[in-house]
Amino acid sequence: MQEKVKHVPPSVLIREACGDDLPLLFALRCNLALQSLLLTVPDALDDAALQTWIARRQGEPGGLFRMVEDAVSGEAVGFVQVAQVHRRNRNGYLGISLTENARGRGLGQAALRELLHVSRHELGLHKGLVEVRVDNVAALHAHLQVGFRIIGTLSSHFIDATGAAHDVLLLEHMLEGVI
Repeated sequence: MQEKVKHVPPSVLIREACGDDLPLLFALRCNLALQSLLLTVPDALDDAALQTWIARRQGEPGGLFRMVEDAVSGEAVGFVQVAQVHRRNRNGYLGISLTENARGRGLGQAALRELLHVSRHELGLHKGLVEVRVDNVAALHAHLQVGFRIIGTLSSHFIDATGAAHDVLLLEHMLEGVI
């Protein structure tokens, strides 16, 4: 049984995206090394493709797409999302992306804790799932620190833009204990 994750005042805010966030979102999406770590190979990176990506994320049935804002500075530092929500089983895939200057400051773990809270209390999910490349040590550490557990390895699961195959860890977090 996973221990309860207590909801504490966050060092980050999870808020709706606005027009002022577009340059940050575009910069994150255009960072191909980061996208590869996030298990994504964007088809196109022109303005229309980027707008389509944001609209698709925001329109995800049962999911969410929100900005991560540093509560101290008020600066947007990334985004979180919930996608592929299975309505009957109440589970979905969670994701997070932070700017380089936001990493290593505890903001990722804070954002994950907020995302777990929102997933449980706003979306009504019972389980959050995450896929993490085995070489994405920082992401793996952050997810384990907030209570995810590794449930398996997906061999050669992600093929990056260069054609290289990467093993991916599948993690889960039961959300009933998220308060």
